Amino acid sequence: MALEAGEKIKVLDEYMEILKQDLLFLMAECKRKPENTITHKIITIKQELDRVVQEKMKLSPICHSNISNRIALTTAASA
Repeated sequence: MALEAGEKIKVLDEYMEILKQDLLFLMAECKRKPENTITHKIITIKQELDRVVQEKMKLSPICHSNISNRIALTTAASA
């Protein structure tokens, strides 16, 4: 399960980077020529970015707790 959560976090990180780049591009474009459609796209991307961050935050404790459990089991088995 930790591997699945870790993979999901990696995918979310990559998606967040794409959203950030899109957001920066649209914000620069909005300064150049302010339009309602660009503003709407910016708001939509910000909302999606917030959703992705929340999803990542939900998965992070799962991933970290499973890694901690694995370390504890490995340490206990070695002793």
